[in-house]
Amino acid sequence: MIKVIYGPKGTGKTKLLVDSANRMARQAKGTVVFIDDSTKLMYDLSHKVRFVNVSEYPPLDHESFFGFICGILSQNYDIEGIFIDRINFITKENIEEFETFFEKLRALAENHRTLFFITLNGPAENMPDFLKQYTE
Repeated sequence: MIKVIYGPKGTGKTKLLVDSANRMARQAKGTVVFIDDSTKLMYDLSHKVRFVNVSEYPPLDHESFFGFICGILSQNYDIEGIFIDRINFITKENIEEFETFFEKLRALAENHRTLFFITLNGPAENMPDFLKQYTE
């Protein structure tokens, strides 16, 4: 399953993501991963959440970021959830470029039985149609 939290900057998406990751970590039997592009949120997360700072790695576009996620999944068989904050800032790409990424991610989520929670910044009225199936 993929859940997207979409909206403009300053609407509480990141806080919701952090709270969700901490809540999952309290109940999880497996691993919970949080991916961000800085260490700013590291101390807001439970010590049970595996924090990954992607700024420590070469710049990633959405295709190489998908490979990065596959690498994380290949390390542990028991990853229950992956939380990704501001994916469009991590890859520095326009949201419209992510359609194939989300198609591949959906298949990956189903095959590995992993939940993905992703925040994207953008005006609500400009949300691409392909994202609407992942939002509530």
